[in-house]
Amino acid sequence: MRLRISLSTLLLASLLMVGCSSVAKVMFGIDEIDEYNAERVASFYKESSSLIPCHQIVATAAQQDSAIRIDLDTAMMQHRGQMVQVLYFDRDSLVFYHISCYTQKGLFCTDWNTYGSFNTFPPSPTVVDDPHSGMTFEAYRRIFPGLASDKRYKVIIVWSNVLRPLSQKAVRTVTDNVSGRDDVDVFLVNIDHWFVWYRNKQ
Repeated sequence: MRLRISLSTLLLASLLMVGCSSVAKVMFGIDEIDEYNAERVASFYKESSSLIPCHQIVATAAQQDSAIRIDLDTAMMQHRGQMVQVLYFDRDSLVFYHISCYTQKGLFCTDWNTYGSFNTFPPSPTVVDDPHSGMTFEAYRRIFPGLASDKRYKVIIVWSNVLRPLSQKAVRTVTDNVSGRDDVDVFLVNIDHWFVWYRNKQ
């Protein structure tokens, strides 16, 4: 399969938040994985589900490619190429969107709540696409059939073992934000297959 956008640009945007030096990789837990590891994905899900009820989805490279191109706005395509993303939907509408490159708070500190967005439910906007775009829950559900839900609110956490510590922080932040609510479904979408596909094409 040939992607129609530059994945090197998307990957660079994802890793630039911490730089590519060896020190930064250690400090932020960056792991440039070269194969899909089902055990690591399963252990992340087990750890996450002990914190919050959630559903696991493992994306194929083709599915993640489709998610990146869910609409063709160039800036948002770069956002959707991030290794870790948090999306909140109210029924079908995207109401909150946060991505890994906006979590930095200080030189060697990452915090999903840098802007205080998660102090309310749903969180207050940081990066929310044009409401007329294709970023709806139904559009994501067509790509990932496992996203079926009859709850009012749906939260998608896109994550990767490339940034496992930051992915874990995202889950903990969402857990705190939705605690005590019974009108929310949380979905963990792993995109390691996409990253491995990208590396193997180089």
